Amino acid sequence: GEASDFQVELLKIKQVTRDSNSNVASLGREVFNVSRKLGVSSKELLSVGLTLGQAGRSIKEIKDSLGALAKTRLAATFGDITDTVNALIAAQEQFKISSEDTEEVLGSINVLSARYAVEAQDLTVAIQKAGGAFATLGKSTDKPKESLNELLALFTAVRSTSRESADTIATGLRTIFARLRRPKTISTLEAFGIDLKD
Repeated sequence: GEASDFQVELLKIKQVTRDSNSNVASLGREVFNVSRKLGVSSKELLSVGLTLGQAGRSIKEIKDSLGALAKTRLAATFGDITDTVNALIAAQEQFKISSEDTEEVLGSINVLSARYAVEAQDLTVAIQKAGGAFATLGKSTDKPKESLNELLALFTAVRSTSRESADTIATGLRTIFARLRRPKTISTLEAFGIDLKD
């Protein structure tokens, strides 16, 4: 029964990605290997693969991300893997980060949550709620990973000191970032010698 369910989930991924049978079969082998190696449910990994496929990722990109996403199930600070994959997709889209950098992105989140008073799940909320507004402010196209890390560091500093909820902080930061792009705000700050366009 489980083998049948496995094949059904692979078929869904094939339909979404429109990839070849051999590539889908190689994804199945990768899911099986990662599941066995890390002790993570293959059903959960296939669900993650489907979500990534629905977000426009190829089989190769899904395979690039699977191992790192599976490792988050072993980290104490990450929450639900569905939330993590959604935050990853948001980070990739907003900051133009490739699937090959998945482990580095999730590693940054894990390091921050281990060293400071912030949970990985809080950081994923920050990416989803404030990432887009922050990415439009900075030079995210020049150095996308550094730009994402700046957002995470800023959020961590506020969360560690204020202990407000992740949702409240992320929404507040999104509002601030949006207002910093207003022409009136830019001209007002220029009068004080602050150049937001530099």
